[in-house]
Amino acid sequence: MLHQLTVPQAFAGTIAMLLLIVQLALFRSVVVAEFIRVYALQSWLVAAICFGVGVTEGAFDLIVLAFVTLLFKGILLPRYMQGLARGISARIELPARINVLLSLVLAGALIGLSILTSIQLPLHHGAFLPRADLAAALAMVFTGFLVAILRPNALAQVVAFLTLENGLFFGTITLAPGLPFVIGILLLIDVLVAVVVFAVLVRALIGQHSAASVSVFESLRG
Repeated sequence: MLHQLTVPQAFAGTIAMLLLIVQLALFRSVVVAEFIRVYALQSWLVAAICFGVGVTEGAFDLIVLAFVTLLFKGILLPRYMQGLARGISARIELPARINVLLSLVLAGALIGLSILTSIQLPLHHGAFLPRADLAAALAMVFTGFLVAILRPNALAQVVAFLTLENGLFFGTITLAPGLPFVIGILLLIDVLVAVVVFAVLVRALIGQHSAASVSVFESLRG
């Protein structure tokens, strides 16, 4: 017997699927500019789900947060990172520790693990799809760490951790939409702090090594 989805459930499920597709696009992206465009698109999707939840729940603060997310994470932050990328050429090919096919297989395995984990948890049905939303959030977190591991480039790792944060934000909004507005703002502040720290790191790497590869830190290991 087919389960009839409500409009909010169908919307949340569609956004969750699109977020995972966009996340997987990171594994086939080979230049910094592509990484940044993928993150911008993902941020637009996160802003859309935040707006949808705000309308469904009648939460004006989430609607405001959706527009703040769109402006900051979907427009301003990608443009700032594009400025950083121009310092090392936005078309430079990113190094990868393994090939694209194997990285996609590993990412698929992590997504499967996320789905199996979410199925086992006693989540109650509501306006949205808690298991699907949790699975998508976990998958974005796991694959975000995987991207950071497989791409030894400072800018690529910035984007990887930002997509990981998008996964946490998506999970927070869909699983606990009643959380106060300040939680969403604190997540945005965390993003800002992370970007500032990585921006300093990238500028230092470019200034000393004319590249943003983090492989130079391997010489610091004892």
